[in-house]
Amino acid sequence: MKVVSFSIFKGGTGKTTSTVNTAAALVQQGQKVLLVDLDQQASATRYLDLDPEQAPSLYEVFYGTVSPQSAIRKTKFGIDVLPSHVLLAAIEEAMEPGDEQKLAAILTPLKQEYDFILVDTPPGKAMLAFNGLAAADIIIIPASAERMAVDGVADLITHVQKIMWSKFSLSHQELRILFTMYRATTSHSPAIVDNARKIWRDNVLSMKIPQATLFSKSYDEKTPINLLDPKSPGAIAYDLFAKWLIEYNDETA
Repeated sequence: MKVVSFSIFKGGTGKTTSTVNTAAALVQQGQKVLLVDLDQQASATRYLDLDPEQAPSLYEVFYGTVSPQSAIRKTKFGIDVLPSHVLLAAIEEAMEPGDEQKLAAILTPLKQEYDFILVDTPPGKAMLAFNGLAAADIIIIPASAERMAVDGVADLITHVQKIMWSKFSLSHQELRILFTMYRATTSHSPAIVDNARKIWRDNVLSMKIPQATLFSKSYDEKTPINLLDPKSPGAIAYDLFAKWLIEYNDETA
C-alpha cells in the first residue's frame, strides 16, 4: 500500500486534476483508493460531486472529534474521499512547528483498507502542505510544461531533500515529476521536458498529461475524464500513469 502525495508549492499546475483523475484511473484498474483532500478550497471534493459543507470532514478529524473512518464518504465513481472543508484554514492557523506528521498519524489506521491513498495538497509553503509531504511514500510533482513551473519543481525538491528528509527521517520517499498541460505541437513543451530530464533524469516520468479543454468540462460536469471520454488523450495519459503506480507498488511491495 502506498500513500501518494501530489505536491508543488506553485498553484495552477494541474495538481487537483491529477489527483482526481489518477484516483479514477486506479479504480478502473481494480484498485481500492482513498482520496484525501487537504486543500481548504475543496476542489477535489467538489470535483467528485461531494458537498464540502457537509460534516464530518478532515476538519473534525484533525481536531480529534471524529475518527478518520467516520469522515470517509463514498462516491459514485468508486473512490472513497476524506473531504475538505473551508474550516481547514483554522487547522492551518493552529498548527505549530512539529505538527508536520499529524496527517501521517491520521492515515495510519486506514492503510490496511486501501491499495492507494492519494493526497491532494494545498499550494504554498504551509503546514498542511508539509503534512501532505511528510505522509507520503511517493511524492508526485505535477508541473506544467513551462519555465516557471520547473523552477517550482526545483524549489519543492530542495525543500523536501534538505529540510523534510533530514528533520523527519523521510529519505525512503520517492520523488517523481509528472508534466501536465503538455503541448506536443509546440517546440516549447518538449524543450522544457528535455531540459528537466537532463537535471532529474529518470525522476521525470515518461507519460505527459496533454493540455485539453476537456479537463475543464470534466470538472464542470463533476466526472473524471476517463468516464467522460475514455478514449481522449488525457484519459489515456492518466491510465498510463495509474499503470505505472500499480507496477511500482508491486515492485516495491
